[in-house]
Amino acid sequence: MTAVWRNREELAHQVAVLAKQGTSRRAIARALGVSRNTVRTLLSAHERGRVLEHVALSPPPTRAPRPAKIDTYKPRVAELLVRFPDITAQRVFEILRDEGFTGGYSGVKRHVRAARPPPKPTPSRVTPTYGPGAMGESDWSPYEVTFTTGATAIVQALSYVLVDSTRKYFGLYDSNDLHALMDGHDRAFARFGGCAHQCKYDSQKPVVLRWECNQPIYNPRFLAFASHYEFRPLAVRRGHPNDKPRTERSFWEVERSFLNGREFRDLDDMRAQLAHWLDTIVDHRKRGQLTALERFDEERPHLVPLPRHPYDTARVVYRVCGIDGFVAWRGNHYAVPYDHVTDLLPVRITQRELFVYAADLRCVARHELAPRGAGLKLDPAGLHPAPQRHSPIDLDQLQVAFANMGDGAAEFFRLMSAGPPRGWSAQARQILLLRARYCTDEIDRALAHAATFGALGHAAVERILAAHALPRTLDEYVAEDTARRIEETLGHARTGAA
Repeated sequence: MTAVWRNREELAHQVAVLAKQGTSRRAIARALGVSRNTVRTLLSAHERGRVLEHVALSPPPTRAPRPAKIDTYKPRVAELLVRFPDITAQRVFEILRDEGFTGGYSGVKRHVRAARPPPKPTPSRVTPTYGPGAMGESDWSPYEVTFTTGATAIVQALSYVLVDSTRKYFGLYDSNDLHALMDGHDRAFARFGGCAHQCKYDSQKPVVLRWECNQPIYNPRFLAFASHYEFRPLAVRRGHPNDKPRTERSFWEVERSFLNGREFRDLDDMRAQLAHWLDTIVDHRKRGQLTALERFDEERPHLVPLPRHPYDTARVVYRVCGIDGFVAWRGNHYAVPYDHVTDLLPVRITQRELFVYAADLRCVARHELAPRGAGLKLDPAGLHPAPQRHSPIDLDQLQVAFANMGDGAAEFFRLMSAGPPRGWSAQARQILLLRARYCTDEIDRALAHAATFGALGHAAVERILAAHALPRTLDEYVAEDTARRIEETLGHARTGAA
Protein backbone atom coordinates (compact mmCIF):
# COMPACT_ATOMS: atom_id res chain seq x y z
CA MET A 1 0.00 0.00 0.00
CA THR A 2 1.37 3.34 -0.95
CA ALA A 3 0.08 6.16 1.21
CA VAL A 4 0.62 9.84 0.67
CA TRP A 5 0.36 12.25 3.57
CA ARG A 6 0.96 15.99 3.54
CA ASN A 7 0.74 16.93 7.25
CA ARG A 8 0.87 15.31 10.65
CA GLU A 9 -2.94 15.04 10.94
CA GLU A 10 -3.11 12.98 7.71
CA LEU A 11 -0.19 10.85 8.93
CA ALA A 12 -1.91 10.20 12.29
CA HIS A 13 -5.15 9.26 10.46
CA GLN A 14 -3.41 6.76 8.14
CA VAL A 15 -1.45 5.22 11.04
CA ALA A 16 -4.68 4.70 13.00
CA VAL A 17 -6.47 3.17 9.98
CA LEU A 18 -3.62 0.74 9.20
CA ALA A 19 -3.33 -0.27 12.86
CA LYS A 20 -7.08 -0.89 12.95
CA GLN A 21 -6.69 -3.19 9.92
CA GLY A 22 -4.10 -5.27 11.85
CA THR A 23 -0.95 -4.00 10.12
CA SER A 24 2.14 -4.28 12.26
CA ARG A 25 4.03 -1.19 13.39
CA ARG A 26 7.06 -2.19 11.30
CA ALA A 27 4.88 -2.55 8.16
CA ILE A 28 3.15 0.78 8.88
CA ALA A 29 6.52 2.50 9.23
CA ARG A 30 7.72 1.08 5.89
CA ALA A 31 4.49 1.90 4.10
CA LEU A 32 4.36 5.52 5.28
CA GLY A 33 8.07 6.24 5.24
CA VAL A 34 8.42 7.08 8.93
CA SER A 35 10.23 5.54 11.87
CA ARG A 36 8.71 2.98 14.19
CA ASN A 37 9.10 5.44 17.09
CA THR A 38 6.86 7.91 15.24
CA VAL A 39 4.27 5.17 14.68
CA ARG A 40 4.41 4.22 18.36
CA THR A 41 4.00 7.88 19.46
CA LEU A 42 1.04 8.46 17.13
CA LEU A 43 -0.72 5.28 18.23
CA SER A 44 -0.21 6.15 21.93
CA ALA A 45 -1.66 9.62 21.35
CA HIS A 46 -4.59 8.08 19.49
CA GLU A 47 -5.38 5.72 22.36
CA ARG A 48 -5.13 8.50 24.96
CA GLY A 49 -7.45 10.69 22.90
CA ARG A 50 -10.09 7.96 22.85
CA VAL A 51 -9.93 7.45 26.63
CA LEU A 52 -9.25 10.87 28.18
CA GLU A 53 -11.71 13.79 28.26
CA HIS A 54 -10.98 16.60 25.84
CA VAL A 55 -9.70 19.83 27.43
CA ALA A 56 -8.99 23.15 25.79
CA LEU A 57 -5.67 23.57 27.54
CA SER A 58 -3.02 20.91 27.62
CA PRO A 59 -2.18 19.72 31.14
CA PRO A 60 1.13 20.97 32.47
CA PRO A 61 3.95 18.47 32.18
CA THR A 62 4.51 16.45 35.30
CA ARG A 63 7.90 16.58 36.85
CA ALA A 64 9.56 14.20 39.16
CA PRO A 65 9.34 15.52 42.73
CA ARG A 66 12.50 17.15 43.92
CA PRO A 67 13.60 17.08 47.53
CA ALA A 68 12.86 20.28 49.46
CA LYS A 69 14.80 21.72 52.36
CA ILE A 70 11.67 21.57 54.52
CA ASP A 71 11.37 17.77 54.09
CA THR A 72 13.76 16.94 56.91
CA TYR A 73 11.97 19.38 59.23
CA LYS A 74 8.42 18.14 58.60
CA PRO A 75 8.32 16.04 61.81
CA ARG A 76 9.41 19.11 63.77
CA VAL A 77 6.67 21.22 62.15
CA ALA A 78 4.08 18.56 62.97
CA GLU A 79 5.24 18.57 66.60
CA LEU A 80 4.93 22.36 66.79
CA LEU A 81 1.41 22.30 65.31
CA VAL A 82 0.32 19.75 67.92
CA ARG A 83 1.80 21.69 70.84
CA PHE A 84 0.75 25.14 69.58
CA PRO A 85 -2.33 24.85 67.33
CA ASP A 86 -2.46 28.61 66.69
CA ILE A 87 1.22 29.09 65.92
CA THR A 88 1.89 31.21 62.85
CA ALA A 89 4.01 30.20 59.88
CA GLN A 90 6.34 33.12 60.65
CA ARG A 91 6.95 31.79 64.15
CA VAL A 92 7.54 28.25 62.81
CA PHE A 93 10.08 29.68 60.35
CA GLU A 94 11.90 31.50 63.17
CA ILE A 95 12.12 28.31 65.27
CA LEU A 96 13.36 26.20 62.34
CA ARG A 97 15.91 28.84 61.38
CA ASP A 98 17.31 28.77 64.92
CA GLU A 99 17.59 24.99 64.60
CA GLY A 100 19.63 25.12 61.41
CA PHE A 101 17.04 25.42 58.64
CA THR A 102 18.51 27.18 55.61
CA GLY A 103 15.43 27.43 53.42
CA GLY A 104 13.11 30.38 52.85
CA TYR A 105 9.89 31.51 54.51
CA SER A 106 7.65 30.72 51.49
CA GLY A 107 8.37 26.99 51.65
CA VAL A 108 7.62 26.93 55.37
CA LYS A 109 4.40 28.87 54.85
CA ARG A 110 3.15 26.50 52.13
CA HIS A 111 3.91 23.43 54.23
CA VAL A 112 2.28 24.86 57.39
CA ARG A 113 -0.80 25.78 55.39
CA ALA A 114 -1.06 22.22 54.04
CA ALA A 115 -0.15 20.45 57.28
CA ARG A 116 -2.25 22.44 59.74
CA PRO A 117 -5.43 20.52 60.59
CA PRO A 118 -8.57 22.25 59.36
CA PRO A 119 -10.52 24.11 62.06
CA LYS A 120 -13.40 22.30 63.63
CA PRO A 121 -16.76 23.60 62.45
CA THR A 122 -18.37 25.83 65.04
CA PRO A 123 -22.11 25.42 65.44
CA SER A 124 -24.33 28.45 64.94
CA ARG A 125 -25.10 30.33 68.10
CA VAL A 126 -28.44 29.42 69.55
CA THR A 127 -30.71 32.43 69.88
CA PRO A 128 -33.24 32.47 72.70
CA THR A 129 -36.87 31.90 71.86
CA TYR A 130 -39.67 34.03 73.25
CA GLY A 131 -43.39 33.62 73.39
CA PRO A 132 -45.85 35.69 71.36
CA GLY A 133 -45.63 39.38 72.19
CA ALA A 134 -42.83 38.86 74.69
CA MET A 135 -39.87 40.48 72.91
CA GLY A 136 -39.03 43.03 70.23
CA GLU A 137 -35.69 44.23 68.86
CA SER A 138 -34.73 47.66 67.53
CA ASP A 139 -31.64 49.25 66.03
CA TRP A 140 -30.37 51.87 63.54
CA SER A 141 -28.34 51.58 60.34
CA PRO A 142 -27.06 54.55 58.27
CA TYR A 143 -27.11 54.59 54.46
CA GLU A 144 -25.64 57.14 52.07
CA VAL A 145 -28.29 57.82 49.43
CA THR A 146 -27.94 59.87 46.25
CA PHE A 147 -31.32 61.22 45.15
CA THR A 148 -32.32 61.75 41.53
CA THR A 149 -31.89 65.50 42.07
CA GLY A 150 -28.16 64.90 42.61
CA ALA A 151 -28.28 65.65 46.33
CA THR A 152 -26.59 63.17 48.67
CA ALA A 153 -27.74 62.51 52.23
CA ILE A 154 -27.06 60.12 55.10
CA VAL A 155 -30.40 58.45 55.81
CA GLN A 156 -30.85 56.67 59.12
CA ALA A 157 -33.00 53.52 58.92
CA LEU A 158 -34.80 52.41 62.09
CA SER A 159 -35.79 48.76 62.46
CA TYR A 160 -38.33 47.35 64.93
CA VAL A 161 -38.94 43.58 64.77
CA LEU A 162 -41.36 41.41 66.72
CA VAL A 163 -39.25 38.36 67.59
CA ASP A 164 -42.00 35.71 67.59
CA SER A 165 -43.73 36.52 64.29
CA THR A 166 -40.73 38.44 62.82
CA ARG A 167 -43.09 41.08 61.49
CA LYS A 168 -41.02 44.19 60.80
CA TYR A 169 -41.35 47.95 60.68
CA PHE A 170 -38.79 50.32 59.15
CA GLY A 171 -38.63 54.10 59.38
CA LEU A 172 -36.36 56.62 57.65
CA TYR A 173 -34.98 59.73 59.35
CA ASP A 174 -32.29 62.35 58.84
CA SER A 175 -30.91 61.69 62.35
CA ASN A 176 -30.93 58.89 64.89
CA ASP A 177 -31.54 61.00 68.00
CA LEU A 178 -34.00 60.37 70.81
CA HIS A 179 -36.91 62.10 69.10
CA ALA A 180 -36.50 60.15 65.88
CA LEU A 181 -36.29 56.93 67.91
CA MET A 182 -39.51 57.69 69.77
CA ASP A 183 -41.31 58.78 66.61
CA GLY A 184 -40.27 55.55 64.87
CA HIS A 185 -41.57 53.49 67.78
CA ASP A 186 -44.83 55.44 67.75
CA ARG A 187 -45.33 54.57 64.09
CA ALA A 188 -44.31 50.93 64.59
CA PHE A 189 -46.75 50.53 67.48
CA ALA A 190 -49.53 52.13 65.44
CA ARG A 191 -48.81 49.72 62.57
CA PHE A 192 -48.91 46.67 64.83
CA GLY A 193 -51.74 47.88 67.05
CA GLY A 194 -49.59 47.24 70.12
CA CYS A 195 -46.03 46.63 71.28
CA ALA A 196 -43.94 43.80 72.71
CA HIS A 197 -43.61 43.57 76.49
CA GLN A 198 -39.82 44.01 76.21
CA CYS A 199 -37.51 45.40 73.54
CA LYS A 200 -33.75 44.96 73.09
CA TYR A 201 -31.46 47.87 72.23
CA ASP A 202 -27.73 48.38 72.01
CA SER A 203 -26.04 51.11 74.07
CA GLN A 204 -27.19 54.01 71.90
CA LYS A 205 -27.27 57.30 73.83
CA PRO A 206 -31.01 57.95 73.36
CA VAL A 207 -31.63 54.74 75.34
CA VAL A 208 -28.58 54.26 77.59
CA LEU A 209 -26.73 57.26 79.00
CA ARG A 210 -23.87 55.17 80.39
CA TRP A 211 -23.02 51.89 82.11
CA GLU A 212 -22.25 51.53 85.80
CA CYS A 213 -20.33 48.23 85.88
CA ASN A 214 -22.85 45.91 84.22
CA GLN A 215 -25.88 48.07 84.96
CA PRO A 216 -27.25 50.36 82.22
CA ILE A 217 -28.29 53.88 83.27
CA TYR A 218 -31.25 54.61 81.02
CA ASN A 219 -32.17 57.97 79.53
CA PRO A 220 -34.97 59.38 81.76
CA ARG A 221 -36.92 60.72 78.79
CA PHE A 222 -36.87 57.33 77.07
CA LEU A 223 -37.95 55.68 80.31
CA ALA A 224 -40.92 58.05 80.39
CA PHE A 225 -41.71 57.03 76.81
CA ALA A 226 -41.45 53.32 77.70
CA SER A 227 -43.64 53.85 80.76
CA HIS A 228 -46.31 55.50 78.62
CA TYR A 229 -46.52 52.39 76.42
CA GLU A 230 -45.86 49.98 79.32
CA PHE A 231 -42.94 48.11 77.77
CA ARG A 232 -39.54 47.42 79.29
CA PRO A 233 -36.29 48.38 77.50
CA LEU A 234 -33.52 45.79 77.71
CA ALA A 235 -30.02 47.09 76.89
CA VAL A 236 -27.29 44.84 75.47
CA ARG A 237 -23.64 45.73 75.08
CA ARG A 238 -22.33 47.11 71.81
CA GLY A 239 -20.44 44.61 69.69
CA HIS A 240 -22.77 41.72 70.51
CA PRO A 241 -25.00 41.52 67.40
CA ASN A 242 -26.14 37.99 68.26
CA ASP A 243 -27.97 39.42 71.25
CA LYS A 244 -30.50 40.90 68.80
CA PRO A 245 -30.00 38.93 65.58
CA ARG A 246 -33.39 39.54 64.00
CA THR A 247 -33.10 43.30 63.80
CA GLU A 248 -29.48 43.00 62.62
CA ARG A 249 -30.58 40.61 59.86
CA SER A 250 -33.47 42.89 58.90
CA PHE A 251 -31.03 45.49 57.53
CA TRP A 252 -29.74 42.90 55.06
CA GLU A 253 -33.32 42.76 53.80
CA VAL A 254 -33.39 46.57 53.48
CA GLU A 255 -30.16 46.58 51.49
CA ARG A 256 -30.99 43.68 49.17
CA SER A 257 -34.71 44.14 48.66
CA PHE A 258 -35.47 47.84 49.17
CA LEU A 259 -32.42 49.97 48.37
CA ASN A 260 -31.28 47.68 45.56
CA GLY A 261 -32.66 48.70 42.15
CA ARG A 262 -34.65 51.73 43.32
CA GLU A 263 -34.26 55.48 42.84
CA PHE A 264 -35.64 58.19 45.10
CA ARG A 265 -36.49 61.81 44.42
CA ASP A 266 -36.10 62.91 48.05
CA LEU A 267 -36.62 61.61 51.58
CA ASP A 268 -40.42 61.91 51.34
CA ASP A 269 -40.45 59.86 48.14
CA MET A 270 -38.14 57.32 49.81
CA ARG A 271 -40.57 57.02 52.73
CA ALA A 272 -43.53 56.53 50.38
CA GLN A 273 -41.74 53.73 48.51
CA LEU A 274 -40.72 52.17 51.85
CA ALA A 275 -44.36 52.09 53.03
CA HIS A 276 -45.42 50.38 49.78
CA TRP A 277 -42.56 47.87 50.12
CA LEU A 278 -43.60 47.05 53.69
CA ASP A 279 -47.24 46.49 52.67
CA THR A 280 -46.66 44.50 49.49
CA ILE A 281 -43.38 42.64 50.01
CA VAL A 282 -42.19 42.40 53.61
CA ASP A 283 -45.52 41.50 55.21
CA HIS A 284 -46.13 38.75 52.63
CA ARG A 285 -42.70 37.14 52.66
CA LYS A 286 -42.95 33.50 53.77
CA ARG A 287 -40.97 31.72 56.43
CA GLY A 288 -41.89 28.08 56.20
CA GLN A 289 -45.54 27.78 55.22
CA LEU A 290 -46.77 31.06 56.74
CA THR A 291 -46.30 34.71 55.86
CA ALA A 292 -45.33 37.34 58.41
CA LEU A 293 -48.92 38.60 58.48
CA GLU A 294 -50.28 35.12 59.13
CA ARG A 295 -47.84 34.56 62.00
CA PHE A 296 -48.63 38.03 63.32
CA ASP A 297 -52.34 37.16 63.55
CA GLU A 298 -51.38 34.64 66.25
CA GLU A 299 -49.13 37.13 68.07
CA ARG A 300 -51.44 40.16 67.94
CA PRO A 301 -53.59 39.25 71.01
CA HIS A 302 -50.46 38.96 73.18
CA LEU A 303 -49.14 42.48 72.48
CA VAL A 304 -49.39 45.29 75.04
CA PRO A 305 -52.47 47.39 74.12
CA LEU A 306 -51.82 50.98 73.07
CA PRO A 307 -52.89 53.94 75.22
CA ARG A 308 -55.67 56.19 74.00
CA HIS A 309 -53.23 58.94 72.99
CA PRO A 310 -49.72 58.50 71.54
CA TYR A 311 -46.72 59.87 73.40
CA ASP A 312 -45.69 63.41 72.47
CA THR A 313 -42.31 62.84 70.82
CA ALA A 314 -41.72 66.50 69.91
CA ARG A 315 -38.51 68.29 70.86
CA VAL A 316 -38.81 71.46 72.99
CA VAL A 317 -36.08 74.12 72.86
CA TYR A 318 -35.81 77.79 73.78
CA ARG A 319 -34.84 80.39 71.18
CA VAL A 320 -34.43 84.16 71.24
CA CYS A 321 -36.62 85.91 68.67
CA GLY A 322 -34.33 88.16 66.69
CA ILE A 323 -34.96 91.85 66.15
CA ASP A 324 -36.10 90.98 62.63
CA GLY A 325 -38.90 88.78 64.02
CA PHE A 326 -37.48 85.30 63.25
CA VAL A 327 -36.33 82.36 65.36
CA ALA A 328 -33.54 80.11 64.10
CA TRP A 329 -33.59 76.30 63.97
CA ARG A 330 -31.12 74.06 62.13
CA GLY A 331 -30.04 76.49 59.48
CA ASN A 332 -33.42 78.09 58.78
CA HIS A 333 -35.35 81.08 60.19
CA TYR A 334 -39.06 80.99 61.02
CA ALA A 335 -41.25 84.07 61.36
CA VAL A 336 -42.78 85.07 64.70
CA PRO A 337 -45.23 87.96 65.33
CA TYR A 338 -43.31 91.18 65.78
CA ASP A 339 -44.63 91.59 69.32
CA HIS A 340 -42.19 88.92 70.52
CA VAL A 341 -38.88 90.26 69.19
CA THR A 342 -35.96 89.78 71.63
CA ASP A 343 -38.14 87.47 73.78
CA LEU A 344 -36.94 84.05 74.87
CA LEU A 345 -39.59 81.72 73.41
CA PRO A 346 -40.27 77.97 73.74
CA VAL A 347 -40.19 76.21 70.37
CA ARG A 348 -41.69 72.75 69.82
CA ILE A 349 -40.42 70.71 66.86
CA THR A 350 -42.00 67.54 65.50
CA GLN A 351 -40.69 65.53 62.55
CA ARG A 352 -42.61 67.77 60.12
CA GLU A 353 -43.68 70.98 61.89
CA LEU A 354 -42.34 73.73 64.12
CA PHE A 355 -44.48 75.56 66.70
CA VAL A 356 -43.49 78.79 68.49
CA TYR A 357 -45.14 79.66 71.82
CA ALA A 358 -45.34 82.89 73.78
CA ALA A 359 -44.31 83.14 77.42
CA ASP A 360 -47.88 82.22 78.46
CA LEU A 361 -47.64 79.12 76.19
CA ARG A 362 -50.00 80.45 73.52
CA CYS A 363 -49.06 79.15 70.07
CA VAL A 364 -48.09 82.27 68.12
CA ALA A 365 -46.60 80.69 64.98
CA ARG A 366 -46.75 77.37 63.18
CA HIS A 367 -44.51 76.36 60.26
CA GLU A 368 -43.84 73.35 58.09
CA LEU A 369 -40.32 72.22 58.86
CA ALA A 370 -37.83 73.17 56.12
CA PRO A 371 -34.93 70.92 55.06
CA ARG A 372 -32.02 71.10 57.43
CA GLY A 373 -29.40 73.71 56.52
CA ALA A 374 -31.42 75.18 53.62
CA GLY A 375 -30.80 78.78 54.79
CA LEU A 376 -34.43 79.83 54.27
CA LYS A 377 -36.40 82.67 55.88
CA LEU A 378 -39.94 81.38 56.15
CA ASP A 379 -42.98 83.60 56.62
CA PRO A 380 -45.81 81.90 54.65
CA ALA A 381 -48.52 83.50 56.81
CA GLY A 382 -47.13 87.02 56.27
CA LEU A 383 -46.73 87.67 60.00
CA HIS A 384 -44.69 90.79 59.31
CA PRO A 385 -43.13 92.49 56.30
CA ALA A 386 -39.42 92.30 55.84
CA PRO A 387 -37.96 95.25 57.82
CA GLN A 388 -36.10 97.90 55.89
CA ARG A 389 -32.46 98.40 56.72
CA HIS A 390 -32.12 100.70 59.74
CA SER A 391 -35.75 101.81 59.48
CA PRO A 392 -37.07 104.03 62.33
CA ILE A 393 -39.38 101.22 63.48
CA ASP A 394 -36.43 98.85 63.65
CA LEU A 395 -34.35 101.27 65.73
CA ASP A 396 -37.28 102.02 68.03
CA GLN A 397 -37.65 98.28 68.70
CA LEU A 398 -34.00 98.15 69.68
CA GLN A 399 -34.44 101.01 72.11
CA VAL A 400 -37.50 99.38 73.68
CA ALA A 401 -35.72 96.04 74.00
CA PHE A 402 -32.74 97.61 75.83
CA ALA A 403 -35.01 99.67 78.07
CA ASN A 404 -36.94 96.55 79.09
CA MET A 405 -33.73 94.86 80.28
CA GLY A 406 -32.98 97.50 82.95
CA ASP A 407 -31.46 100.90 83.71
CA GLY A 408 -27.92 99.79 82.92
CA ALA A 409 -29.00 98.52 79.48
CA ALA A 410 -30.96 101.72 78.80
CA GLU A 411 -27.94 103.89 79.64
CA PHE A 412 -25.68 101.66 77.50
CA PHE A 413 -28.08 102.05 74.55
CA ARG A 414 -28.20 105.85 75.01
CA LEU A 415 -24.43 106.06 74.77
CA MET A 416 -24.21 103.53 71.91
CA SER A 417 -26.88 105.21 69.79
CA ALA A 418 -25.21 108.63 69.85
CA GLY A 419 -23.55 107.90 66.51
CA PRO A 420 -24.97 106.93 63.09
CA PRO A 421 -27.07 103.69 63.09
CA ARG A 422 -24.83 101.92 60.63
CA GLY A 423 -22.12 101.93 63.27
CA TRP A 424 -24.05 100.44 66.18
CA SER A 425 -27.31 98.72 65.05
CA ALA A 426 -25.61 95.41 64.24
CA GLN A 427 -23.75 95.51 67.57
CA ALA A 428 -27.04 96.09 69.39
CA ARG A 429 -28.61 93.04 67.74
CA GLN A 430 -25.68 90.85 68.71
CA ILE A 431 -25.96 91.99 72.33
CA LEU A 432 -29.68 91.15 72.40
CA LEU A 433 -28.94 87.63 71.20
CA LEU A 434 -26.84 87.10 74.35
CA ARG A 435 -30.15 86.63 76.17
CA ALA A 436 -30.15 83.05 74.87
CA ARG A 437 -27.08 82.33 77.02
CA TYR A 438 -27.29 84.68 79.98
CA CYS A 439 -30.02 85.88 82.31
CA THR A 440 -31.38 89.36 81.63
CA ASP A 441 -30.21 90.68 85.03
CA GLU A 442 -26.66 89.54 84.31
CA ILE A 443 -26.72 91.25 80.91
CA ASP A 444 -28.06 94.47 82.47
CA ARG A 445 -25.22 94.53 85.02
CA ALA A 446 -22.65 93.78 82.31
CA LEU A 447 -23.99 96.61 80.13
CA ALA A 448 -23.86 99.04 83.06
CA HIS A 449 -20.25 98.00 83.71
CA ALA A 450 -19.38 98.40 80.01
CA ALA A 451 -21.05 101.84 79.85
CA THR A 452 -18.94 103.03 82.82
CA PHE A 453 -15.76 102.38 80.84
CA GLY A 454 -17.12 103.35 77.44
CA ALA A 455 -16.80 99.79 76.09
CA LEU A 456 -19.76 99.95 73.70
CA GLY A 457 -19.07 96.92 71.51
CA HIS A 458 -20.59 93.46 71.49
CA ALA A 459 -17.25 91.75 72.03
CA ALA A 460 -16.50 93.77 75.16
CA VAL A 461 -19.90 92.96 76.68
CA GLU A 462 -19.43 89.26 75.94
CA ARG A 463 -16.03 89.28 77.65
CA ILE A 464 -17.52 90.89 80.75
CA LEU A 465 -20.29 88.27 80.87
CA ALA A 466 -17.82 85.42 80.42
CA ALA A 467 -15.78 86.72 83.37
CA HIS A 468 -18.58 87.60 85.79
CA ALA A 469 -21.73 85.62 84.84
CA LEU A 470 -22.75 81.97 84.54
CA PRO A 471 -24.34 80.79 81.27
CA ARG A 472 -28.02 80.08 81.33
CA THR A 473 -28.93 76.34 81.37
CA LEU A 474 -31.65 75.47 78.90
CA ASP A 475 -33.31 72.05 78.92
CA GLU A 476 -34.41 70.93 75.49
CA TYR A 477 -36.56 68.06 76.58
CA VAL A 478 -38.39 68.99 79.78
CA ALA A 479 -39.58 72.05 81.65
CA GLU A 480 -37.07 73.83 83.86
CA ASP A 481 -38.58 72.75 87.17
CA THR A 482 -38.79 69.10 86.05
CA ALA A 483 -35.18 69.22 84.90
CA ARG A 484 -34.11 70.61 88.26
CA ARG A 485 -35.83 67.76 90.10
CA ILE A 486 -34.30 65.15 87.75
CA GLU A 487 -30.88 66.64 88.32
CA GLU A 488 -31.32 66.55 92.10
CA THR A 489 -32.45 62.92 91.93
CA LEU A 490 -30.09 61.46 89.33
CA GLY A 491 -27.17 63.86 89.50
CA HIS A 492 -27.04 64.60 85.75
CA ALA A 493 -25.72 68.01 84.78
CA ARG A 494 -27.89 69.88 82.34
CA THR A 495 -26.45 71.16 79.11
CA GLY A 496 -25.34 74.76 78.94
CA ALA A 497 -26.61 76.59 75.88
CA ALA A 498 -23.98 77.49 73.34
